[in-house]
Amino acid sequence: MGDLHPPPLPVPTLSMTDIIPTPETGQFSGAYPHGTLDKYNAAELDQINKVQQAGQLLSKTKHQLNCEVIRLKLLLDGEDQADGLSQNGNNGRPASRFWDGARAGDFGKEVKSWAEKDDRKKVARLIDANNAAAILLGSSVAIATKLLPFELARERGIGQTALCTYMRISPEAREMATHYFTVTDEFRSDMLQEIEQVIREFPEHTEFVLNAITNKTLTFPSHFKEQKAEWRAQAREREAAQQALEQAAQLADAENKEEEADNYEPSTNAEETPENLNSVAVRRTHPRSWWKSKKAALKVEEIVCNLDKPLPNLIKGLAGLNISLKDQFAISSHMVDYAEFWAGYDRFFYSERTHQAKWGKKGRLERMKQLRKSMLEVAGKLDAYISATEPPENIEYPEG
Repeated sequence: MGDLHPPPLPVPTLSMTDIIPTPETGQFSGAYPHGTLDKYNAAELDQINKVQQAGQLLSKTKHQLNCEVIRLKLLLDGEDQADGLSQNGNNGRPASRFWDGARAGDFGKEVKSWAEKDDRKKVARLIDANNAAAILLGSSVAIATKLLPFELARERGIGQTALCTYMRISPEAREMATHYFTVTDEFRSDMLQEIEQVIREFPEHTEFVLNAITNKTLTFPSHFKEQKAEWRAQAREREAAQQALEQAAQLADAENKEEEADNYEPSTNAEETPENLNSVAVRRTHPRSWWKSKKAALKVEEIVCNLDKPLPNLIKGLAGLNISLKDQFAISSHMVDYAEFWAGYDRFFYSERTHQAKWGKKGRLERMKQLRKSMLEVAGKLDAYISATEPPENIEYPEG
């Protein structure tokens, strides 16, 4: 949402080299940006001065038009409200004296062009900006004056974009922005954006920011950016610490499960295999009807049990481990002091307690050795399981 008029031109401090005689009149005029005098001759500088003056006049005229439109809209809206009408206009909307008059050309060609383009947002932004200025300036507006809050804001160097932004942000951000303006007498859109982000992303630091504004330690957008970067870094550190705690808890739980597995003794309640089962010419499964029975469900619960439960985490974990080990192999292939690096890491990088929390009770190297041993044991059991459950070549699947 941009300003409907350009901001007033800056008035730089003049030096003797900046003041030159106007070629046509011989009088002193014009303040020019640094280096301008070296780029243009006297006649060209005279014309540049005229362009600047015309631009200032145009800006002032546009601002005056905007102010008078605000006054007219408020006046006519007041009459409409007194008559119980809402200010929306034609095209199926309730009547509005402002927009009906604008379309009729009662207020001049410029405002008529706004109505013909149905440019209601332009006028709505002006009203919003005026309302924002009334809220922001507070007691200043209450002083007896014919000036609109919108005009007073411009005199204080506050643009329309900043005022409209002020109306758009949350009440909490608006309160902080008002405090910032009260302390610094500054009011810019970029600062409003910084304040809004603080309220949205770091609401727990609101009191800190208000005090920092009061103490004038947070006064520029760059200050806010630096402070937010610091808070984000702290948040990342807290998140990393929390993840480390969670990882340590998960690893400790996994090692407890590992001990349970080492000490686990399976039950021997399974039915014995009939001696003559392997001697028959044809092997059969139970028929389909049996697999739909309650007895089959109990049997599945007894035999299949939780065999599938570890698979998702196991598959994901092994995939991640496989990728990490591939990375380590690539690193070790060109790193001469690879073993020395890991030896120093084990000894010095973490405290012993942190190292064990991250890698396990026995440390990184022993954990990896134990992991390899466990994986070999599991691989042997998987071989036996696969061999034992491979369907015989002469198996039949009865449908009855």
